[in-house]
Amino acid sequence: MRIQTLSFLAICSILPAAAEIRIEPTLHFTAVGGSTSADSPQDLAAFAHDPVDELGIQGVDFGMNLHLDDWLKGFVNVNAFTDAAGDLDAEWEEGFLKFTALPLGFEARAGRFYNRFGTQNNRHLHAWKFVDSNLSVPSFLGEEGLLTEGAELTWNKDFDRGFFSLNGSFGNAVTHDHHGEEEHHDEEEEEGHEDEDEHGHEEGAEDAYFSDTFWTIRALVGYNQDDFNQHRFGLNYAEGDNAYEDGESAVFSTDYAYTWRENGLESGGQSITAGAELFHRNVTYEAGEDASHTGLMVFAGYELNEKWRFDLRYDRINEVEAGLHDDEYEFAVHGRERYSLAATRSIQLSEDSLARLRLQYNHDKLEEGSEDSIWLQCSYDFGPGEVR
Repeated sequence: MRIQTLSFLAICSILPAAAEIRIEPTLHFTAVGGSTSADSPQDLAAFAHDPVDELGIQGVDFGMNLHLDDWLKGFVNVNAFTDAAGDLDAEWEEGFLKFTALPLGFEARAGRFYNRFGTQNNRHLHAWKFVDSNLSVPSFLGEEGLLTEGAELTWNKDFDRGFFSLNGSFGNAVTHDHHGEEEHHDEEEEEGHEDEDEHGHEEGAEDAYFSDTFWTIRALVGYNQDDFNQHRFGLNYAEGDNAYEDGESAVFSTDYAYTWRENGLESGGQSITAGAELFHRNVTYEAGEDASHTGLMVFAGYELNEKWRFDLRYDRINEVEAGLHDDEYEFAVHGRERYSLAATRSIQLSEDSLARLRLQYNHDKLEEGSEDSIWLQCSYDFGPGEVR
């Protein structure tokens, strides 16, 4: 991170004196408390920032936007959180520059950034509609999401009643150690190996995530049927090396969202949003051997006004077991279904600050049974929207 900071200061030092520079700090604080019928909240956490304890800090996000005239933007942020043991940890998430005034409607980003892939990967914790992540993101893109150190090129084109956006990126995948893993949890796993049944031991799917160079592409079409009815349709594809020896992964997804707004293109009023997202991944885990699996997320949301919002979500990850050798699977994914209901109360404290309270209920259907959880999330946001 020191190198990126020095590079950022060096760029600022050579900018023309007449350039209009605007720096905007951002702060997002998110804490969560609740209870689950599972042995531990960590047993149900799929994404790195999902709740892992009955009371904890999901994220304290310190960020900064950079605006230079109308042609260069930038963003950098650091996120702190508590793990399952209650210890405070921190990580550098993003740091990039974005050139926005390129010819023919192009713009480019370079640095470390969350890829524009699907409906959630490019959103930070404070922008989620639920306490926890959609299951598809950690299942197919990684427990920290799909994060690249590289470059990205986007072409935007407006047309009558809509827009078209085509985005592509290339770089190295950013990998992380698992957060909040307790020693006793590892010991329990080792003891559990002695009790495996005749179906053998299921290996985790972590090796199937991108671990070296990979590339992505996303096409997004927005169509406004009229001022009150909007449609969004996206196609996504990513391909690159995984952590298996000579292994590769390819991920495809498609997403659709429909929105009705009472006030049309004007702000305020009631709104209804509904849609779905489908993921499919093919994994080469050994020379000549591969496997595939799919996941589905369906959602609906109702915004009563600027203060109250209600959201429903259904997640499903299909089970897969492949490559059984010596009673161990080379590649395996546990099946899982989840039903979520969330109610969010927003409190506008000032023009630049917003507080939220979110109450959420989850019902998880796992291979070994069902679990129920309830969470209360409190958050505070300060500053403008982040540069994306």
